Amino acid sequence: MMKPLKPLNITYLISSWLSISMIFIIGEVVIRFGVFSSLIIVCAFILAFVASFALQKFIALYSLGIKKSPILGQVILAIRFLEIYVLHLFVCGLIFHTLFQMNIYISVIPTSIILLVCAIYLPKGEKLHLSIKDTRFVLISGLAIILPTYIYLQKGLESLYHNLLYYQPHVLNHDSKHLWLLLLGAFFIFFSKLLLQGEAIVNYTNPNVKKGIGKLLIAVFIFCAFILAFATMNIVAITQNLHASHANELFILLIEKLSPSVVFKIFCLILYFVTLVILIDTLPSTDKGTKRNKIFNASFVLIWLSVFICVVQNKSA
Repeated sequence: MMKPLKPLNITYLISSWLSISMIFIIGEVVIRFGVFSSLIIVCAFILAFVASFALQKFIALYSLGIKKSPILGQVILAIRFLEIYVLHLFVCGLIFHTLFQMNIYISVIPTSIILLVCAIYLPKGEKLHLSIKDTRFVLISGLAIILPTYIYLQKGLESLYHNLLYYQPHVLNHDSKHLWLLLLGAFFIFFSKLLLQGEAIVNYTNPNVKKGIGKLLIAVFIFCAFILAFATMNIVAITQNLHASHANELFILLIEKLSPSVVFKIFCLILYFVTLVILIDTLPSTDKGTKRNKIFNASFVLIWLSVFICVVQNKSA
């Protein structure tokens, strides 16, 4: 007899979508495209999810023999890992730069060393992997719930709208053509990422299709709520006329302005820890027999390449 399929935990799917870099990317998008850009990103994600899910179900239903190129798959995975490493190493650099006034591209080095040590010596068991995903989900969920509430308690909604209307009117009014470009760009980015998870997402509909789709809709709703929550914090940051070396730094500077020194330092440490958890969660598993050659593994080449990109990017900024 075949064993019944074990229900998949939806928190693991949501945690794979969530990242700390999302906070900073959404902040820059809001600055460039206005306050309604967060709604555009939400719409793009929903459309991309529906399109990728429908495509995967269509392929599975009609048993289309689409051959997967191993080389193309490795290239796509390499680009995905590189994106995650670069974005989160950059976030770690921003945190060190703001908290310790450390040179931003030098501050990337300590995190990369910690990441390499974790990759070599951290156990690769399934329990640890699941606990990391649980930790990632709980911490980012906590940030999404606590931070907007904390910021809005410090700054009333009425004063926020007043500051936007009179001092930052360009944030409220943006050309619709730019928003359409944002919608298309965000759609294709989300669509490509969701296609990589296509088979795993479709598995949530087994064995009960209705319950599986219900779980997926809940996951989409939670992720979209997180996007809007993080976007509102960056809208507040725009109104404060903060002087930042990077547009992505406004969010951290806002917390620094609104908080006592101790609270701000605790916040930075939590933010750094969550970012480090995401980086560790991204590390691919390796066989025990290849421990001596790990430093030459392609994943480690990507880590050092990410460090190089962060350094070059910050030097040219």
